[in-house]
Amino acid sequence: MDTNSAATVAQLLNTSVPRVVRAAERLGLQARRGSSHRWELTRSMVDRLSRELGYTPSIDGLSEVEVKVLAAVARAPLGLASVRVVGGQAVVSPTSASKALRSLEAQGLVYREPTTIAAGRARDVELLHANRMTPAWLELAPRLASVRTPARKPRRRPGVPPRLRHLFWNTASSQLDIRIGGSYIARRLLTTGDLEGLAWGAENLRAADWEQAARARGLDRRTRALALNLAKAR
Repeated sequence: MDTNSAATVAQLLNTSVPRVVRAAERLGLQARRGSSHRWELTRSMVDRLSRELGYTPSIDGLSEVEVKVLAAVARAPLGLASVRVVGGQAVVSPTSASKALRSLEAQGLVYREPTTIAAGRARDVELLHANRMTPAWLELAPRLASVRTPARKPRRRPGVPPRLRHLFWNTASSQLDIRIGGSYIARRLLTTGDLEGLAWGAENLRAADWEQAARARGLDRRTRALALNLAKAR
């Protein structure tokens, strides 16, 4: 059976050996061999570590966090509505996301687009978009496509967050639990078109929820296509 050392796995995942070792121990991987306690990681173990740690390629001129943030923004065709949402999609802290966005804007890789969204009332926001018109984009795009975010920890409260409850003003609280009302929640997010709600749903709802929502009556072709694309992204 072919095995890999911790150093080899660190190189494959573009991370450090201590981070690989900590993740292997956290996952309970039984991979130490011999009196030297050398790590011998099988293919299945490497796959588990890849899902746990994610992968961020090195890109000249960009920090690791900037690569993660730019990839997150690039994967949102409608734009992202806040620094907090960007941080959630990139799996970095809001503070780190804010710093990275300032740098990416200064480099012309991200831009802001003023728009108005429905959030209980009309609210002016600046959507964050990747600048696909920059000359560097053709070289950046395939590198960004290879970014994989690390596994997210399960949320303690699997329901619609308070900031989005205005979208469900006439909905019973039992239907706001994504384990029970996931497809209903997906339909409501599609019909309201709230960008922050869709960003939250893209991260928290299951593929089956979006697929079932896509079959709902009354959806136009573009909205149905959006639901199916969100299902494929899960």
